[in-house]
Amino acid sequence: MNNKVRKQIEEYSKSLRWTPQNFYWEHTSQVRDFALMIQKKIGGDKDVVEASALLHDIGKAKLLAPGHEEISAQLAKKFLGKIKFDKNKISKVIECIRYENFENLEAKILRSADSMSLIMDNSGGREWYFKNVLNNDKKRVLGELRKSFSEIGFDFAKEFVNKDYQKLLRKYR
Repeated sequence: MNNKVRKQIEEYSKSLRWTPQNFYWEHTSQVRDFALMIQKKIGGDKDVVEASALLHDIGKAKLLAPGHEEISAQLAKKFLGKIKFDKNKISKVIECIRYENFENLEAKILRSADSMSLIMDNSGGREWYFKNVLNNDKKRVLGELRKSFSEIGFDFAKEFVNKDYQKLLRKYR
């Protein structure tokens, strides 16, 4: 992906703010970093991985709840078509964002990176999410942490976050 397209996607993603401060952008940037780290190690289409990471949560600006994935996918499809993103890759990006097909390597990378970001967040966004979305309910928080860890589909990535994961489990028990 060329720098102009990357910048357009970044700016669009930034414009769909769904948290106070820059928590949403910190999360998105971290998901991209983790996704590209995984992609570099195991392969997959770098453009699809990066675009899907940048756009995966844009629907949260309209719905901060389960179901935002479909809204994110619809917004991303429309936007990517408008900026003339590679047509052959748009459907792959959309499939990743919808989180429906984890046989798709790029979707598995995105899911793993998104889950890693929840565990590794240091921006305050995770605590904001736990407080404002999960109401600091320990059972829900622990469930979300366990679910996220289980959704990391690569052993090396689980090893990368395991220390922080164990620390969080102790904190919320």
